[in-house]
Amino acid sequence: MEDSRPILTVVNAGGHLTQALCMMKVIKEFHLVTSIDIEADLGAKSVTVIKSTQFNVLVHFKNIFKAYSIIKKIKPAAIFSTGGPICIPFAVIAKITGIRFIYLDTLSRVIEPSNTAKFLYKYKLADEMFCQWENISKDYPRIKYHGKTFNICNHRDVSL
Repeated sequence: MEDSRPILTVVNAGGHLTQALCMMKVIKEFHLVTSIDIEADLGAKSVTVIKSTQFNVLVHFKNIFKAYSIIKKIKPAAIFSTGGPICIPFAVIAKITGIRFIYLDTLSRVIEPSNTAKFLYKYKLADEMFCQWENISKDYPRIKYHGKTFNICNHRDVSL
């Protein structure tokens, strides 16, 4: 039986958002949490803006409570992120509540995972992790390689 609950997508603005939106083309319904107010229609059922957590432990702490509130309200089937540290509080709450957290590391990380990916990997906060460069998956056995975002999103058989 297919889960009809939405996907919660949590990303920093910029390239992370672009890659996540590419993946969301294959998702029936999603809600978006990001770090800047976006006026464009992105196809999300809702858009929530929270403070960026970049280099600020206090904001990470505050965002844990915001993450819990957002997750409780949306009741997602899973949480998906392409990165930026904004996703870490959501990964923590997902782990605590048993909600599936899927992370796709940014395309710009060619040699090694991003700092966010390394953190999620080290503390096993993601249920599934993917990279966009095959050599990364060889050095990090729990990170899977399926191809580049812009190739993956053109296939309808992607399952989150």
